Amino acid sequence: MEIAIRKHDVRSPWRIYAVASIIMLCHMLYGSHAAYKSYYEGIKETATFEEIFAAYQKLSEPWYKEEENNEQGIHVAVTSIIEVQRAFEILSNEKRRQDYDHFGLDELQETEALAKANKEEVLDAFPLAKHNDFVPIASRTTILNATNFLSALGSDETWFIQLYSLASTGSQSFADTWERIAESLDGVANLGRVELVEIQLARLLAEKNRATGHPFFRHGLPSILAIPPSCKHLNCLVRYTDKMTYENIADWCATSILKLPRILYYSPQSLVTDVIQNAGPDKIKVIGFSKTGERAAPYFRKAAKDYWQYAIFAFVLWREQDAVFWETRFGVESAPALLFLKDPGVQPVVYHGPMNSSSFGGAMEAHKNHVLPQLRSITAEELGCDATGYSRGGKEVLTWYCVILAGKPGIELSQMRAVLRSVQDDLLRDIDSNEDDGTPVTTAAKAFKEKRLSLTWLDGEKQKKYCFFLVHSDDVHETCGPKRYGEADNVPKIFLVRYKRDSGEQEVLKEKKWKNIWDVVQEEQEKLASLLVASYNGTMESQKIMSWISQTIKDGDTQDLPNFKVETPALIPEDTITYKKQAAEFFSDKVQKVYYKSTDLRYGFSDVIRDPKLFQIIIVVAALYLSIYYFRPKTNSNTLNSQEDPLSSPSLSNQSEENSTTDNTSSTLLNPQDTLASTKASADLRKRKEVTT
Repeated sequence: MEIAIRKHDVRSPWRIYAVASIIMLCHMLYGSHAAYKSYYEGIKETATFEEIFAAYQKLSEPWYKEEENNEQGIHVAVTSIIEVQRAFEILSNEKRRQDYDHFGLDELQETEALAKANKEEVLDAFPLAKHNDFVPIASRTTILNATNFLSALGSDETWFIQLYSLASTGSQSFADTWERIAESLDGVANLGRVELVEIQLARLLAEKNRATGHPFFRHGLPSILAIPPSCKHLNCLVRYTDKMTYENIADWCATSILKLPRILYYSPQSLVTDVIQNAGPDKIKVIGFSKTGERAAPYFRKAAKDYWQYAIFAFVLWREQDAVFWETRFGVESAPALLFLKDPGVQPVVYHGPMNSSSFGGAMEAHKNHVLPQLRSITAEELGCDATGYSRGGKEVLTWYCVILAGKPGIELSQMRAVLRSVQDDLLRDIDSNEDDGTPVTTAAKAFKEKRLSLTWLDGEKQKKYCFFLVHSDDVHETCGPKRYGEADNVPKIFLVRYKRDSGEQEVLKEKKWKNIWDVVQEEQEKLASLLVASYNGTMESQKIMSWISQTIKDGDTQDLPNFKVETPALIPEDTITYKKQAAEFFSDKVQKVYYKSTDLRYGFSDVIRDPKLFQIIIVVAALYLSIYYFRPKTNSNTLNSQEDPLSSPSLSNQSEENSTTDNTSSTLLNPQDTLASTKASADLRKRKEVTT
């Protein structure tokens, strides 16, 4: 065992100073606001107006007696008379007093009076409240109360709720902003408002002070909160804490709560290269023009989420130096404007002037497809070009047709799309003209009017399996599949597919009972419509194509042609990137939960520190802890061995010596060599004892 040297450690006070500094820092940051002064000091909380007025006269009397003040040398501070005036105006008004009693709200602004340097100017600023007649705030949003609030809680839709008071100047000035927010969120989310006269509901939705449990509004009125979909308890409510401007609130609603993608701004050069050229031929280009550069409205961003498979969205800041370019190239004369770019060679569609949610939604629904629709996985059933579905006319139509232009993207396909668009225009023109003069329409035009005929085009490069199914010839690679080096020019082809169903097959399928897996496979096969494909081999002239379509439809309706039930290859999605991956600055739910939790903890700490009683308790507990921590004696041992020396105390050394003597005596009887070693050990112990003593 090694020799242990003990010494008494005098504790360094730097830790104590650090803890004390932290407490004093919290006191300086929050303690100055901790002294809460009630306006009911000197009167009861149930005091009548007469009692309040009498107290006001008593407290304000020294200020108004100027000569007496000068004789006696009494000086009443400016802030004192303002506090008295402020308390009187709040407690003497029924609505202000109610807001103050239940939520601690004080809406009067005394900054104008505090800016006055002398008594006369301060008196000119009285009363602090500019008016006491509270005008009702008109709004298109739903008024919520304790009855209909339950329908919002647990709903499948998002709700944004404003808590306000007619006595609040902030609520009055926020009315126009709230209406603008309601307009931008129309059709996107539900909006409601709760006035503080609904005391029980308002207390339920208000924030709770972590120290006292008293309901209050940390950032004043108005207060905005969100109820996410399927939120069935108050713990999932999300409160808005940023600046009360339209830009900030609308962006918070759309980004943080609704998770809508942002719409990016582009310059004229980047718009052409990044959006128009690189977006692909399958999507419509929707471009908004703005003079102010503000973010896209939530309903615009909602459309980017709903129509991401149909269109790509962009925004452009309107500048006068670019006005000639936009007008000559796309027909945009001024901003605000909305531009739809569709098929190559088709005139752009432009909407000038401001738009709301309803008008924008109608424009999107009308222009979500190309003039000549593209046959895609999301449009096949809508166009009636799907054997598992039905025609555009409904389930009652048993025979219908689909004209498909298939080819690889390029100049040739664009030219043929223009020809087929002219055929579609001729059909519409034929229908309109014959309706006016009463002459019979062509077979193709009649089928198009009855929604038994659809015209579409197919990307033979991306949908190569479906294209191979249609062409089925030796020169199939000229129309379908990827482009190959050294091959012949692209050759688009036109096909007409007839779909036919039996009149009684639906009743047979309903009555038939399926027993095993093979029956299920047979059921799926019998649900398909029969197919018959015809190929056009004539010249690419619209009139000849229209005549061929009419004759083929007439033959398909009148002649007994064969029927084939074949499962067609599935159309693959052209774009697998969802709107979430396309969105910029898209925050995950986990990150938001961490942010809201940290904010809640910060607010809780602030409430505890600001409370005067709890702050005093913290100071006392900290002082007791520091005193115990500092004055408690503690010893440290600097030793080379991890074990404590048994001779450090006299009792232990004597006991060890007696034990060693006993062991030596017993060991002498056993072995002389062990006895000698034991004797030497006893001598070493005595020496160490003397050294330690």
